[in-house]
Amino acid sequence: MNLVFHSSIVLLLDSSVKAQIIPDASLNLENSNVMSSETRDIISGGAIRGSNLFHSFQEFNINPQKAAFFTNPTGIENIISRVTGKNRSEILGTLGILGKANLFLINPNGIIFGKDASLAIQGSFFASTAESLIFDNNFKFSATNPLTPPLLTINIPIGLQMGANPGKIINQSQTPNLFPVPPNFPQISIYQNAGLQVLPGQTLGLIGGDILIDNGNLTANSGQIVIGSVASEGLVRFTANQQGLNFNYNEIQKFGNISIINNSLITTSGIGGGQINIKGGNITLDNSRIDSLTFGNLDGRNIDIQGQNLLVKPGSQISTLTLGEGKGSNINIRANDVIEMIGLGSQRYRQIISNYIITGTINYFTPELMLTSGTSGTGNAGNITIESNDLLFRDGVISTSGSLGIGNGGNMTIRARQMEMVGSTINNGTIRESSGKGGNLNIEVESLTLRDESVLASVTTGTGTAGNIQIKASEFIELLRTPENAVIQTAIATNAFGLNGNAGDITIDTKRLTISEGAGISSSNGILIGNNFFSNAGGRGGNLIVKATESIELTGISGVLATGGNTPSFLSNQAGSSNLGGDIYISTPILTVGNGGLISAASFGLGNAGDITIDADKIEVFGTANNGQFVSKIEVSSGLIDGVTNVDATANAGSLNLNVNQLNIRDRAILTVQALGSANAGNINIKAKEINLDNQAKIDAATGAGTGGNINLRTQDIFLRRGSKISTDAGSSEGGNIDINSQFIVAVPKENSDITANGIEGNGGKINITATSVFGLQVNNQLTSKSDISASSRFGVNGTVKINTFNIEPTAINQLPTDLVDTANQINQTCSSQIQNDSFTVTGRGGIPLAPKELFNVTPSWIDWRFYPSDNAVSEEKKISTNIRDRSILNPPLVEANALVLNPQGHVELVANSTTANTLLTINKCFQEVN
Repeated sequence: MNLVFHSSIVLLLDSSVKAQIIPDASLNLENSNVMSSETRDIISGGAIRGSNLFHSFQEFNINPQKAAFFTNPTGIENIISRVTGKNRSEILGTLGILGKANLFLINPNGIIFGKDASLAIQGSFFASTAESLIFDNNFKFSATNPLTPPLLTINIPIGLQMGANPGKIINQSQTPNLFPVPPNFPQISIYQNAGLQVLPGQTLGLIGGDILIDNGNLTANSGQIVIGSVASEGLVRFTANQQGLNFNYNEIQKFGNISIINNSLITTSGIGGGQINIKGGNITLDNSRIDSLTFGNLDGRNIDIQGQNLLVKPGSQISTLTLGEGKGSNINIRANDVIEMIGLGSQRYRQIISNYIITGTINYFTPELMLTSGTSGTGNAGNITIESNDLLFRDGVISTSGSLGIGNGGNMTIRARQMEMVGSTINNGTIRESSGKGGNLNIEVESLTLRDESVLASVTTGTGTAGNIQIKASEFIELLRTPENAVIQTAIATNAFGLNGNAGDITIDTKRLTISEGAGISSSNGILIGNNFFSNAGGRGGNLIVKATESIELTGISGVLATGGNTPSFLSNQAGSSNLGGDIYISTPILTVGNGGLISAASFGLGNAGDITIDADKIEVFGTANNGQFVSKIEVSSGLIDGVTNVDATANAGSLNLNVNQLNIRDRAILTVQALGSANAGNINIKAKEINLDNQAKIDAATGAGTGGNINLRTQDIFLRRGSKISTDAGSSEGGNIDINSQFIVAVPKENSDITANGIEGNGGKINITATSVFGLQVNNQLTSKSDISASSRFGVNGTVKINTFNIEPTAINQLPTDLVDTANQINQTCSSQIQNDSFTVTGRGGIPLAPKELFNVTPSWIDWRFYPSDNAVSEEKKISTNIRDRSILNPPLVEANALVLNPQGHVELVANSTTANTLLTINKCFQEVN
């Protein structure tokens, strides 16, 4: 999605002196008159119509170190000059009016303002390469078809008629500022030169074909600057208002290129920041600034940039800032296709971010801040709105709309089809010692991708609340890769550190959310750097709400950070200060946490941790990373954040609440609530259809000296395999309680899977199990190498284990009929009994033992008892030999279930499997089949 714009503008200024000002004869007796001297030309005459004065020239040029002034007769408000020749105009000196009228300069061939070009005009100035100026009576003052203005009154110009191929406008002016700089104006060298400048409150407009601002400045303090590039025929309409002109390009089909490059400046800063309107096709801003700073008690206006594509290259900045009581100017950027912003690279990016973390401050005029709206006064910052098909921030772009003072930060709204950030940051926050609130960040896209230290954030380091972040992506959100030597993780985050301002809330709404390689989403207070808390100050943490209609996936860990160590992929709320941590709510059909991924609501032990609530159809938690250093985990904890512990923790951990159909935890993964020190652990509450723990998986509630957390499980089935655990163990306090309500609880005896509520110094907890059946687990006061249920204590009193089971007789479930529908058709009359009485046996149990205590007979459950005639059939009766085995096998001993079988419906069934086939009867054929 990289943009490369090639401009056809080539600036070739002749070293020879151009012919200066030559009037033409199109105005007849009202032709212009030029009185020349060595240093200046005085232009008089012209055609007066109402409040308008018309001039017409064959050539119009001003040489270096020379000036040209129009006289301003009484009652004239607009001086309108056209160039009817074939050459462009070169303004290399001063252009002015001896009065207060507005000046229009029209030359369809092109207009150039050189390095020393300047304006001495008290009104507004418009330079255009249009063919004509249109008035309200449809009169056209044309440079391509020059006519004398009619004698009737001409009052109001309403638009510029553009030709098929308008000429170019170039500005290189760097003349000094004519007006004193306000005392509190930022001391920045770029503001020392004003370039083309009009008086405060006036309008400066450039309307033409391609427009190049090359190391040139445009200044209209508290006024309006208009830049429009047109590449097709049509009328550019304008109407006057109290603050300048409104331009309408609805009749233009195609737009040209606008390039603002090489340390150029466009500014309307002043008392009540002014208006900047830029409209074109491909717009490039390269190592240049567009800004409107607001002073005093008047509200700023807008910076509006609209084009087909916008490319902002390194060293550039679009900025509004209020330094007084007035509201700052808004920034509105719209591109039909692509907006691309490119920063100064990862090294400078990391320096700026590190400085902000350490000092809590930032210089709003550093060139790394490419898009800014802020306040350092009492007025609120302006808002930023970005709309585009594709939006790309890369290589160190930093954008902010925050508070540096008492006023509140502005809101930022982004609407795009695709948005991608690579090594870049948007932070709508505050700085240290400010009291205003941070602005909100609202993003509406189809897809959002963040990678390589990119951050969407609202951070407060002052007393004001950070802004909220709300993201809606109709397709997907991806947070990918925190690289080696990163100073921050790739993240969406709100944070409060430094003083007591609260963190904002984060709301995510998408179809698919993918977080990998150490990226994450977090709302926290306090700040942890490496293994140490850099700041344990900060207000309440924000809430995190994540909704994904298809899936959420967190996997993997980062590269080695600049502070040392790695970080997992995460969804987290962390309380590092003495204030409360926020809650986490997750809703999705499928949640996957793997290979070291982490969902965490944690407290360092000073402020209580929040709760985690998850609604899902399926939750899968599995695996580890970095040789087991990072375990996939869903946790609520106190006294532990990112592996850094506080054994003196006093704040309580929150609760973990899961509503899920299928919960799978495997390969050392953990669901846990835990508390160190005297903090209390929260509860684990799980409502599920099926819970599967496999290969050293854990559901764990652990404490040190605080009250043990409880585990409450409501489910149909629980399967514990290969060393998996459900535990509420505690240190010096009582073990927590475990309450399980399930149909079946199944473990394999020899695999050492346990359910425990043990204490060390304190008493054991209570285990209450209500189930249809419990298989493979035995109750013991001490843990063994087999699968146990235990509520013991090493030095205290053992807890209690209570198990309520209900064994159901299968025949009580399905009542068998006493009479067959048609006995004649149901019983075959093939053979008759010869030795013993007739008998009829109903099997039909599908290979399932009649009760769990019976052996499973591996022989067929149905035997064909019909008689068949032998080869030597005779009419006399034959003896039937029946071999009866040992009578003991007819009454086998009661045995435990010791095998699992998969029935045809795909369900797992517990059976007692006998490896010996016990055949009761040996069958011989009947001597004769009855016909």
